[in-house]
Amino acid sequence: MNAKELREYFISQLTSGDCVFKVAQGKAKYKMSRGSFKTKSHIRNEHTLKYKTTTGNRYIFSDGKVEGELILDDNPDIVKFHFHVDTGYNRFYLKFKTFKDEHIYGCGEQFTTLDLKGKSVPIWVSEHQQVMKIAIKLLRWKIKGKPEPDRVSKYKNHQTYCSFPIFISSQNYGFYVHDDSYGIMVFTKDGVELRFRNIPQSVSMICADNQKELIEKFAHLLGIAPQVPDWVNDGAILAMQGGTEVLRQKYQEAKEKGIKIAGIWAQDWCGHVVTSFGYQVYWNWKVDDELYKGLKEFIDELHKDGVKFLGYINTFLKKDAPLYNEAKAMNILVRKTNGEVYHIKSTTFDAGIVDLTNPTGYEWYKNIIKQNMIEFGLDGWMADFGEYLPTDSIVYGGPAERLHNKWPTFWAKCCYDAIHESNKQKDIFIFSRAAFGHTPQYTNSIWNGDNHVDWSDEYGIGSVIPAALSLASCGVGVTHSDIGGYTTVMFMKRNAELFKRWSEMNIFTPIYRTHEGNRPNDNVQFNHPDVVEEFAENSHIYYELKEYRLAVQKEYQEKGTPMIRPLFTHYEDEESRTNKREFLFGEDILVSPVLREKEFKHKIYLPEGKWIQFFTGREFEGGQFLIDSPLGLPIAFYKKESKFKTLFENISKKHLKEGE
Repeated sequence: MNAKELREYFISQLTSGDCVFKVAQGKAKYKMSRGSFKTKSHIRNEHTLKYKTTTGNRYIFSDGKVEGELILDDNPDIVKFHFHVDTGYNRFYLKFKTFKDEHIYGCGEQFTTLDLKGKSVPIWVSEHQQVMKIAIKLLRWKIKGKPEPDRVSKYKNHQTYCSFPIFISSQNYGFYVHDDSYGIMVFTKDGVELRFRNIPQSVSMICADNQKELIEKFAHLLGIAPQVPDWVNDGAILAMQGGTEVLRQKYQEAKEKGIKIAGIWAQDWCGHVVTSFGYQVYWNWKVDDELYKGLKEFIDELHKDGVKFLGYINTFLKKDAPLYNEAKAMNILVRKTNGEVYHIKSTTFDAGIVDLTNPTGYEWYKNIIKQNMIEFGLDGWMADFGEYLPTDSIVYGGPAERLHNKWPTFWAKCCYDAIHESNKQKDIFIFSRAAFGHTPQYTNSIWNGDNHVDWSDEYGIGSVIPAALSLASCGVGVTHSDIGGYTTVMFMKRNAELFKRWSEMNIFTPIYRTHEGNRPNDNVQFNHPDVVEEFAENSHIYYELKEYRLAVQKEYQEKGTPMIRPLFTHYEDEESRTNKREFLFGEDILVSPVLREKEFKHKIYLPEGKWIQFFTGREFEGGQFLIDSPLGLPIAFYKKESKFKTLFENISKKHLKEGE
């Protein structure tokens, strides 16, 4: 079907009986532990409303007791359904008949699944990592004496940092629910059910003639992300921490090793605490003058070298830290019903949440960013967290349950406003973990969160491609992951091979950034003797791809086409519709990363057309192939007819390995 036929197909269901419309009254309970949620909802007084009559663009549904009005706002691009129901109802159910032979994508960041057909997907921002799932993973690892990279938990237990009330179909239509409440999108064999704990403002149905056009429409609906500052494209953003002198020494060593450096990222610029979880940031957003004595002067040295300096901030303040005490005295922290400060626990210590719906709290936090970070000289930061607002807390802006999903957007906008009011939008780079709704328009990039330092499909290197592809399916344009992952627990540690493979993959992504992890001394870092030479070469390849990357960035800025793309963005064959192990970077580069340890023969899939392998010059026609994949050879291909062919050829020849 084309876009016009799809619109007519769905609109026809309003009067045919294929569209089911229910309302009810309900009350929910939530239980949060370290950002992970369990919830139940008690439903009463449910009404199934049947179609009665049409007046113009108004469709009346009723069961004789309750009446609902669906107003159809039809235009060439979007069919928008507005709902009016008798007061007192706060549960919403809408079902449409769809297609059996279709694939469903989106709903935010999915770490293990690309095709959501047959799944019930919660729409609720949460901490992706769950303590019990990690404990089970490690226990099985210990009992079996080896990891299980293929094993993933049941999807019903999936939670995610980035949740969007959006899905798209391989049949070139998609839905967007304009509501912030907890929701579930259910994709049955031949239908879609939208269940939300509120009567939505509206539901948009978007149709297109192809997948690329459909994704672009959703990108503009969410809002295009701010342009990534040009300097980010100039090399690696290197994670370092431990104080000014440690940074200065590591920076000099990195230069001597020939690493192409765009920035230094020190997440502990404000101090650190050592806990049972590891080396953690001290959540008090002001430079630690003891640990980072002379930091201002070091930042000036970096700037003279053309290198930027980045820090870290999140939505919390550590209990009894100076800024916490100041915020507590100002009464701008999220509270309990008894008036006490509501403390959350992320890992091992308590922290308060700044109430970003309180105008005084918002201005205060924004000014902390402006004065302690921007004016001090920081060129960017990780804008961490945003998922932890407890539903039973008291916040200035209204019921916390209704504000929970919006919290990542409040947080991203706080950073965004600080940057714009400082007139630094072309200079400062921020990257966010949590997102919902319109968050993307306030942050330069979403990063894939706290991935494990392993090969697993659920949390490790195998999870970042589905995460990027599902976000792209929603229209999120700029995403990336920590090179090497973040989370280290017990015997799960980053080795040289994992770091190399992750480094090889991330050459062909928008951002090239490392992370030391929560236990830096347990993990191989970029300066390890076994990886530093290859990492230096990879950083130069990333830099040399700048011309192409800028073109891909421009396409996203102007059209909304995500930089990292599912294969189905440009190809309609069945393999492209379900492939979650490969991705397109722009239209002209296909990346097929090695995602398993000691895998030196790698199975690849190439869509139709002629493809040239980077760094070997081998030419392939579309199809399945088993190729050599030695360490040090990033597995990527470019289209033979690409207008960037000369650039790609020159990069490949420059970095050919001996004997190839």
